[in-house]
Amino acid sequence: MQAFLVFLVFLLPMLPSCATVKKEKSVPVGTLLPHVATRPTVVIDAGHGGSDQGARAKTPFCEEKRVCLQTARLIKKYLDQLGYHVVMTRNTDAFTSLPRRVEIAQASSANIFVSIHFNSARNITAHGIEIFFHEDKEKKARGSLSKRLASSILSPLIRRTSAHSRGIKKGNFYVIRETSMPAVIVEGGFISNFDERSQLRLVEYQEKIARGVVEGIDTYFKKLKKY
Repeated sequence: MQAFLVFLVFLLPMLPSCATVKKEKSVPVGTLLPHVATRPTVVIDAGHGGSDQGARAKTPFCEEKRVCLQTARLIKKYLDQLGYHVVMTRNTDAFTSLPRRVEIAQASSANIFVSIHFNSARNITAHGIEIFFHEDKEKKARGSLSKRLASSILSPLIRRTSAHSRGIKKGNFYVIRETSMPAVIVEGGFISNFDERSQLRLVEYQEKIARGVVEGIDTYFKKLKKY
């Protein structure tokens, strides 16, 4: 009996185990599989928010911070549908400081930054859409790409809304100056203008603005691949 037990002790380690399971190679969290294409990261910055109401007007009532957020959400929705990775600087009616907006953009390693605003002027006849970019003399490539982004967005924006084009302009605004990626501010119309204000309040018009911005962003990245 003892001899038989000794035989088993030496034999068992040599036998293949039925319980052995072939382990799959694990993929770390955040690592894309080879067949998954990466898409650019886009920061959408809804202007104002919380105690910062932005431009306001009555009859009909229109508040910039609300229109900014509603339009930014629509832009995110359509960019999501195209597969872009979208980061919002705010997604609620909350105050977000300018440095914090820049911090969010920098931390996300975004490819572009698009800030959504609406205009106001003492001259109530002022109307139309304009887009600002920052011309950085020390970072000429970034300034050039920002201008290209602005141009890509303005064309479909005007076509979809039939609004007056006020063109692409140089600006020294904090969020487009302090961010490191190509950045623009879209001024989608004048709240101080009765006719435009009446349009800006409508979801249907906000949809046109959002689709125009998204079409422009998509065109920008498609053209970028050709260079």
